[in-house]
Amino acid sequence: MEKVLSKNNLKEFFEDLKGKYEIIGPSIKGGGTANYSYPTFASINQFEDLVLDYTTTMVSPKSIFFPNNQILYQYNKRTDGNVNVVDIEDEWKNTKVIFGMHPCDINSLLYLDKVFLEGDFKNDRFQNKRKKSIIIGITCNKPHNSCFCNTFGSGPDIDKGYDLLLTDLGSSYFVSAATKKGRELLSAEYFGEATKVHKKKRDATLDKAKKALPRELDLEKIATNISNLNLDETLADFTGLCFTCGSCNMVCPTCHCFSIVEKTNPDHTQGTRNLIWDSCHFEKFATIAGNVNVRPDVKSRFKHRVLDKFYYDVERYGNNFCIGCGRCLDFCPGHMSILDAALKIEEGK
Repeated sequence: MEKVLSKNNLKEFFEDLKGKYEIIGPSIKGGGTANYSYPTFASINQFEDLVLDYTTTMVSPKSIFFPNNQILYQYNKRTDGNVNVVDIEDEWKNTKVIFGMHPCDINSLLYLDKVFLEGDFKNDRFQNKRKKSIIIGITCNKPHNSCFCNTFGSGPDIDKGYDLLLTDLGSSYFVSAATKKGRELLSAEYFGEATKVHKKKRDATLDKAKKALPRELDLEKIATNISNLNLDETLADFTGLCFTCGSCNMVCPTCHCFSIVEKTNPDHTQGTRNLIWDSCHFEKFATIAGNVNVRPDVKSRFKHRVLDKFYYDVERYGNNFCIGCGRCLDFCPGHMSILDAALKIEEGK
């Protein structure tokens, strides 16, 4: 189903949603009078705080569905020496609207579904959040200068994974519904019929966005060359730039490695067990029994990340676990580029 929404009616649509659901969306509003340099996904209480014309966010919407530092349970030591353990239920009780996700980030959730919903080890909290969410995406009219989503078919448009998808046409939005929940939302009277003119303008808008993106990588060639090249030599120029800070993993929408840690008070009578995000770039990530580190240096850890995105996950899940959002390029203090690494592998050097 396809409709058109005038920008003059966007606030009314927002208020109708807010009357039923909590809305999470991109906003630059920080605490007090501060604003963020990049939008971040947060609870939106006022329509004016919602930012839809953004290029990227630092932290992806992964943090909504798979948050860092989750408390799994808490415990306390009783005076008789026994321990009380209390499971912490997922705080996501009611349906929430995620408003303003880009196609690449929507696609990343489909990848995480493979890990947490379809794999051998299912994540109940992730599943609960996915079931109790309405995804309203917006296509990218002006891709960020580090985006290469076209390689993976994750942008600037997408054909699944959302309930509603908006495309900015200037004075209005072209709105597509992909689910029953989305079609029900389009029943409101302020949605108009989409004409051939609207569709033509939408197609032209997305074609222009696609032309602004770099050429697509040859993923088949990369997969072949990865098996044949000496990656230590191919990637040598990149590893000298890596600080092993893990920022690439933290901002990545599809990285999903985690650790379980205990946090206690000073006398160890109370504490929590927490799930925290982990990074394959961290020195201790690959340390096993006997204090043996199977990836002891920067070179081996960067190679692992490249292999993970372009080889291991293809074998495991049938997809490259990169969506081409460019966040790891933008927020790396060493200005490393997994795109440049992939290009070098593609060239067979």
